[in-house]
Amino acid sequence: MAPPAFITTVKEQFAFLEVDFACRLVQARKAPQVYEFRYQNSTTGIELTYEYREAYLFILLYQLQDGKWVANPTPMQEQTKLTGYALDDVLLLRNPNALVKPAYAYGADSVYYEKETGLSLYIGAFAANLQRYAADILQGDFSLFPALEKVVKERMKKFQNP
Repeated sequence: MAPPAFITTVKEQFAFLEVDFACRLVQARKAPQVYEFRYQNSTTGIELTYEYREAYLFILLYQLQDGKWVANPTPMQEQTKLTGYALDDVLLLRNPNALVKPAYAYGADSVYYEKETGLSLYIGAFAANLQRYAADILQGDFSLFPALEKVVKERMKKFQNP
């Protein structure tokens, strides 16, 4: 049986990870309410999660620990050492105008709803952002992570003390 169109589209749009960044696809699965993909190279883990209800592709970038994925501890505290960050936070620091919204936010007349090309264009927008704004992280340069940690922990404080 052929993989669903979504899986094929993600593999096509994120093929640059394998070609340009020596990543391999280590997981591609459909779970209830989500599609999940994991790519990794020797230093970096890339987690893609598409949630149907949100109509959004969440991308997390992890610094592998001795070649292994280590999830961020929960609950997060001020002293928590984080190992992974959202591409959206990278964009907040590097180019907030490049953020991609959930598909429904663009409206039914958006190019993202074109029958033949919409899905590819939407997923491609995320792939382009990852390639353009996180290439250093994909190559093992995690020098942006301390700044990202500040962003995440400031947001955490706002939620804890509204």
